[in-house]
Amino acid sequence: MRKVLTTSLALTLVLSACGGPTTDDLTGDSSGNSSGTSAGAAEVFDTVTVSGGSDEEAPTVEFEAPLDITGVAAKTLEDGDGDEVEAGEQIRYHLVSLNAEDGEALGDTYSQGEPQVLPVDDMLKEQDAELYEVLTGSKVGAQVGYTRPAPEPAEGQQATPEQLIVLKVISAEQPPPEPEVLSPEEVGKLDEEGKLPTFTFGEDGAPAVTIPENEPSEDLVVKVLKEGTGEEVAESDTITAKYSGWRWEDGEQFDSSYERGEPAEFPLNQVITGWTKGLAGQKVGSQVLLVIPEPWAYPNASEGQPSGTLVFFVEITGKTAAE
Repeated sequence: MRKVLTTSLALTLVLSACGGPTTDDLTGDSSGNSSGTSAGAAEVFDTVTVSGGSDEEAPTVEFEAPLDITGVAAKTLEDGDGDEVEAGEQIRYHLVSLNAEDGEALGDTYSQGEPQVLPVDDMLKEQDAELYEVLTGSKVGAQVGYTRPAPEPAEGQQATPEQLIVLKVISAEQPPPEPEVLSPEEVGKLDEEGKLPTFTFGEDGAPAVTIPENEPSEDLVVKVLKEGTGEEVAESDTITAKYSGWRWEDGEQFDSSYERGEPAEFPLNQVITGWTKGLAGQKVGSQVLLVIPEPWAYPNASEGQPSGTLVFFVEITGKTAAE
């Protein structure tokens, strides 16, 4: 199950590096930004105005094109009237993206329904200090302008236009506690109480799942259904696996290597966190049940990605050690 860090819209690419489940602990000043403007941002946003819109509807953004984007810049374009965003909180936001060269709308997240989530944490401070500086101390309801130079296109790829992103802070709250990996004893207790999914298998070996009606665990469930006899898998290994995945909420299957007719291969440290933590240390040949809480699955699920707690049947068929 490949890890996708942000929504499928190209317009959110500038924020994709900001999200992530873990980061190194960094130190530094985390005080709020009273001016609402990052260094060097004033001239970029001189002509930008924001009007109308709501928490569900994109605003009208106007400016004199083209904008002169020479570096990363952020500025509060319209003040909010809610609580101040504090360092360490996560915001829920919507955004609209415009071509900085001609003002053409490129897309927005309002039309996708649920707001996106962005932690205003040390990782954001490290990777995008300008946005962090403006968001900390801004108020819920604020409209924040954001620009950065477009990346150089890869060989053979079409260049992306310079973008103006206008992000509205919908809410701010403390992030949920980080999940843990349940102990074998805790998993065994859930199993005895009938609170774990069970599988049946067709003639082709493909699993079908029965999900109980209770609420899922908020922590990672790893249950070895059949222990393999091969080597242990390390987090740095590339593994080959047969698998199927379902949403706990409605039992809908969203992915299956069985339907594709061949196992999948991927580095174990480049998949969703629940797979990395749940499969590292397992043996080749093992069949494993994973119940993965949303923070370790797709905490900011976009179009085409499953939301909520996920259930996986995984059979590890091989591994290649990292060089």
